[in-house]
Parts: sequence; structure tokens; C-alpha cells
Amino acid sequence: ARKPGADTQLKKEELDQTLISGCRIFHFGSLSLTDEPAESATIEAVKMAKAAGVLISYDPNYRPSLWKSKEYAVKKMKSVVELVDVMKVSDEESILLTGAKSYEQAAEEILAMGPKLVAITLGEHGVLMATKSRKEIIKAFQTHAVDTTGAGDSFWGGVLCSILSINKPVEKMEWEEIRKCAVLGNAVAGLCVQKRGGIPAIPTKEAVFEFMQRAYKSK
Repeated sequence: ARKPGADTQLKKEELDQTLISGCRIFHFGSLSLTDEPAESATIEAVKMAKAAGVLISYDPNYRPSLWKSKEYAVKKMKSVVELVDVMKVSDEESILLTGAKSYEQAAEEILAMGPKLVAITLGEHGVLMATKSRKEIIKAFQTHAVDTTGAGDSFWGGVLCSILSINKPVEKMEWEEIRKCAVLGNAVAGLCVQKRGGIPAIPTKEAVFEFMQRAYKSK
């Protein structure tokens, strides 16, 4: 259906500078980098946000059918990493982007490209959170998964929500605060996978905190 697809047709001239400059987090993925004019518009929007001091978040989502080749995809996905503050990447994508032999090594290589915080999602095993000074795997909540669609996105939404509530620059966050962000993200994803459909399964904040309380009580 993406021939060309409305998502590839966004032009630089259509960007809302007030909206972009006035936000607290600007999040983007790599699927808007597959074709012009959306690629140029995306990069322009990121630069606008960066100039306004906004936190830049990136998820290089690899969908083979949307790219000309794997090599081209990797090149394009990596081309914007230097502009990014925080980055979420799946276990498979971390290896694809870096060619590393382990997730820890992949995290180090991505951090060397510019981000201050990298999260490598590991499915049912949780997430590897990494900064230049520390790395830790934060375990996932044990749940019965019926549909993993949207698990990574909902996890990252939880992390970003937590970063906003902590309200300090990522590089000044204590490790305990970073862990707290990951735990909240894991809880959101843990609830999301219990229902079908990426969007309908997204839980409310109240449901997430209730889920976390129940999980800790049962330990």
C-alpha cells in the first residue's frame, strides 16, 4: 500500500516550528527516512527541536520490505544517531546496526555515536539500559503474553514518561532514576502484551501503577 504512502510525503515546509520547538521530547523513528521528501523533513524537524534544547529520542525500527536493501537501511538508520540523546533499539536491531558480538558491545558502540542513554530491549528477558558509565539488564515482569505487537513502543513510552516526571537532563540522572524509568517501561510493556492490538492494549497510568504494586506484593 505504501506506493508512495502518505507517511513518506511530509515536506519541510509543512513542519510546525512552534509545535516542535515547544515540546519537551521529540521522538522519531527510521521509517520516515526511507523516502523523500519525508527524510529531509524528519532531519529538519530533529534539528529544529535540537536547536530549541528539546530531548531527542530515536527508535530505528527495521522493516526490510520498506528499504531498498539491508545495507542502505543500516547506513540511513545510523546516519541520524549523532543527533540523538536517548535511543531505544531491539536486540536484533542493535546487532544489525553495529555488527557487535554481544548486546553490551552493541550498546557501547551506539553510545560512542552520540546518545547519552541507550535501551536495548530483550523481549521477555527485559532491557539492557546503558550509559557511558554503567550498564544493567533490568528484568521484565512475568506475564502471560497474547500479542507482543507494540511491546517495544509501549516500553519506550513508559521510559519517556518517567524521564519527563524526573525532569532533569539525562546525563545528570542517577542510576537509580534510570532503573526506575526502565521498570516503568517494563510494566507498561508487561500490560500491553496481555491484550491484542498495539494501540488498544496501551494501558492507563493508573493501571500501570496498580500492576506494579501487585507484582511487588506477590514477590
